[in-house]
Amino acid sequence: MRRHEYDYVIVPITSGRMRVVEGGGESINELTAGISYFRKAGVEHDVINGGDRDLIFVEIELLSCTC
Repeated sequence: MRRHEYDYVIVPITSGRMRVVEGGGESINELTAGISYFRKAGVEHDVINGGDRDLIFVEIELLSCTC
């Protein structure tokens, strides 16, 4: 299980199935290469490859800037 300290965006590089365990439940999500999605910080979760081929994605954490 892990928890992100910042809001973040997931960008799938490959399409595939992802199992997500969170909040005492489990969901199956179909990812499409290049179609990103946003998640809020603080949710404890685990991500498992739910398919039969490599699942590649990039997580981008949105840090606050004090520029």
